[in-house]
Amino acid sequence: MNIKQTLLIIDDEPSICKILEHFLKKDFNVIVKHDGSEGMLWLEQGNETDLIIADLNMPNLSGKEFLKIAKASNLYADIPVVILSGSDESSERIQCLNLGADDFMLKPFNPMEVQAKINAILRRSKKYS
Repeated sequence: MNIKQTLLIIDDEPSICKILEHFLKKDFNVIVKHDGSEGMLWLEQGNETDLIIADLNMPNLSGKEFLKIAKASNLYADIPVVILSGSDESSERIQCLNLGADDFMLKPFNPMEVQAKINAILRRSKKYS
């Protein structure tokens, strides 16, 4: 029996959360939080996730801030993070990748591509763990 891996999706846009959850729940346990501080709180409560998808622009704690905190923490530094953004600003993308994001995807995205990228990242992180 294959145990489903867990994905934490953090996005303040309900439509994005719905699309991702709908597409990914077949293969993953999907947890949805609506801003970075909610996501961080969920992690701090001792919950575990195999991968995090975070929106760049969110209230309370942006994707970039979330990334900084997660990557600075011994507990969460190894969790792969994919950043979603509505802006095609390459400086933003470069900053996120430099902060430790594993990938960066533009909205609107193809959910199948998101799933393919998640699978690729999880394959890589398994290899090295």
